Amino acid sequence: MKLLDLINKLENSIFLVDASGVLYSSNGFLAQASKTFNYLQTKSPTFLASNNSYHYVNDIKENLYSDGNITLNVDNIISSGHGLAKDPTLSNLIENKIIYFIGPDSAKHYALDAPIKGLTTDIDKAEAIILAGFNESQSQDILETVTAKAKKDPTLPIICCNKDRYIRANQKLQPVVGYFAKKVENRINRPIHWFGKPLKNFSDLVTHHLNAHNLSPNKSTLFFDDNIDNVVSMQNHLGISGCWVKETGIYFNEDEKDLIKKYGKPTYSIEKFNLNETLKTY
Repeated sequence: MKLLDLINKLENSIFLVDASGVLYSSNGFLAQASKTFNYLQTKSPTFLASNNSYHYVNDIKENLYSDGNITLNVDNIISSGHGLAKDPTLSNLIENKIIYFIGPDSAKHYALDAPIKGLTTDIDKAEAIILAGFNESQSQDILETVTAKAKKDPTLPIICCNKDRYIRANQKLQPVVGYFAKKVENRINRPIHWFGKPLKNFSDLVTHHLNAHNLSPNKSTLFFDDNIDNVVSMQNHLGISGCWVKETGIYFNEDEKDLIKKYGKPTYSIEKFNLNETLKTY
């Protein structure tokens, strides 16, 4: 069965689509991905569901349109950055606190949407630290600065609202904020606060977001992601169906049997996010 056949067969469906590794890679949008996403939108409610604390939803919307010719309302973008304002645990951690925010200026809107007191550029004044996004060239200085502050103040909340460790970059994996946040966690020898796929807190965010659209996740909800862990976790959390996108994602070099043994079975897998690709059912 081709992906097109499944989409046309599903009744009362909802589509959730990851971004990096499904729609695009470091080289831009993948062939047929925009066409596939736009077709989903003609059939049923379609949402982007992405670990992204680097780009605010308005920027995501603009990038989808300018780079992929996809028109998507910001209300149909579910981003892990939303966790700062919409997840009760994170909101309570940063409520009325001065925040040291590490990430691009546009991403600060995720923090400003939350009930914080304000932002500071002086880490000594920080009452909480948010790791939103930075690159490898910045990482050493940031790791040292954050680690020193965290060791000085062992009760200081440190939040990373993007669980991703890597994204696909050509035939390699490129470390992203979750990779460096894990280094911080290891250095300070205490847990930091994580938000995003494959954690249940992101699945809960999806449920609340769909409920706000008078929708409820069900077996006819189909979630596409290049990370099999994300797919299987959200299947289990929400009782939905999942489709693991293999060839264009982060596990392109790994053995499928080993991954399934480690994470469990997705409902389906597909090589690329393309209507004419053949689905594998598990």
